[in-house]
Amino acid sequence: MTVARGIRFDVRRALAVTAVALAGAVGALVAVLWLAGSTNAFEVQLGDRDFRGIDAADLAKEIAENGPVPFPDLVGRDLPLWITHTGSDPATGWSAFSARTPGGANHCLVQWDAGTSTFVDSCDPLSTWPPDGRGLGALAWQVVDGELRVAVSGERPDDWATDGSDG
Repeated sequence: MTVARGIRFDVRRALAVTAVALAGAVGALVAVLWLAGSTNAFEVQLGDRDFRGIDAADLAKEIAENGPVPFPDLVGRDLPLWITHTGSDPATGWSAFSARTPGGANHCLVQWDAGTSTFVDSCDPLSTWPPDGRGLGALAWQVVDGELRVAVSGERPDDWATDGSDG
């Protein structure tokens, strides 16, 4: 008569495979950490060099109705900004600038005061700037095919036109 046997489990072999796998994982982790800290030849650049995808006509209408529009820190560059618009042509009249106060503490931001139509320092209410943000960290902008683009990297991207039709 045949006796059915269950699955055989070799404890020694299982422990050996587990130990080898664990040693390999720890070794790989140590190698990755060593390589990550061994050179500064890599510069991490997150995000694009410009902020795109804004319909200029829609944003101009929004600004005309509700005032300047703030944008929080964009693309990991610690650059909150304001965008304003004047005039009736959505292809011109834009101002884009840093929401950080010049020379102020890092946590100080400029805020829009609709009552006085000025930007006010959040840390010093006596410091103000005009509606176009003159005196704040200006950023280049350009409208291409109805799309507003703002250079958030501090440099004009290579694919921008150079016909002088922007800020």
